Amino acid sequence: MRKFIVSDLHGSGEVYDSIIAYLENIALTDDVELYINGDLIDRGLASFRMLEDVIERIDGKGNIKIHYLGGNHELMMYQALEKRRPNGTFNFWCDWLNNGGCIIEGELEAREDGIEKGNEFKEFLSGLEIYHKFPEIIDDNQLLLVHAQAPKEVLDNCNMKIGDDNKRVNDAVWTREEIRDNLLFFVGDILGYKVIGKEGYLTIIGHTPIKNPSGFKYNKKNNYLNIDGGCAAYAVGHFEYDHVPLVEVLDDRLALIIFNHNNEIIDGYSFDGEIVKMDHDELDKRKKYIDHSYDGKGENAMRLIKEYLEY
Repeated sequence: MRKFIVSDLHGSGEVYDSIIAYLENIALTDDVELYINGDLIDRGLASFRMLEDVIERIDGKGNIKIHYLGGNHELMMYQALEKRRPNGTFNFWCDWLNNGGCIIEGELEAREDGIEKGNEFKEFLSGLEIYHKFPEIIDDNQLLLVHAQAPKEVLDNCNMKIGDDNKRVNDAVWTREEIRDNLLFFVGDILGYKVIGKEGYLTIIGHTPIKNPSGFKYNKKNNYLNIDGGCAAYAVGHFEYDHVPLVEVLDDRLALIIFNHNNEIIDGYSFDGEIVKMDHDELDKRKKYIDHSYDGKGENAMRLIKEYLEY
């Protein structure tokens, strides 16, 4: 079984389609699992379509087995759908609409079956788990996947779901690490410094966009790997966020394949406690799974985004 992880796609349809096609090609010869680490939706124009497609794939469409973990955008959407008015409208000032939920809301409003479809989405979102514990050991640490912060209690089978809508869920999908340096170091200790990782675990998170040439960041001190390449920023016109990590979980290490929004693999890394650039031979072996029928669509998506922003 080959296991892959991606996070924070935020309705970026061109990257989603490229990665799904890439994994479908791998699935022709190997069993494939894809773990979506929250924030599949919102801001990007393909949010509704991607959510529908993932639900269909979880129900058996295609050759990839998908595991979908909840992020803060899934939580906001669930909360909005839970509280919407009987006629299907939302409070204009709700967190979801103000954070990119208007893309899906607009499509729900345009459909004759919008209220029923929204209820289907709400039921689906309520069951999304918050974390996943892998059996693989990376650099003497167990591997943990969660959107923003490792929970205090980690069981073999997740005991936290979006529908619980409580403080534990909120912390796990919303927490960002506070900056503490110089004198703030001591203030952080007094106020309760927020630690993202967890002792004994390598925690893979997203949630906070990483703007660098790789799209990920490893915090060795707190033992977490952030793989949010910034699709949320790209979707609203910050096109320098053009690097989306796809992580493969291997027996004793991770492989990080960096996609861009134009169906290209632009770099690769290996991780087993240290980040090492992937050699050309290994990277070329992975590039062979690209479906080139998606080449160029990223440029079209960029044009559509620009037109949408100008409008």
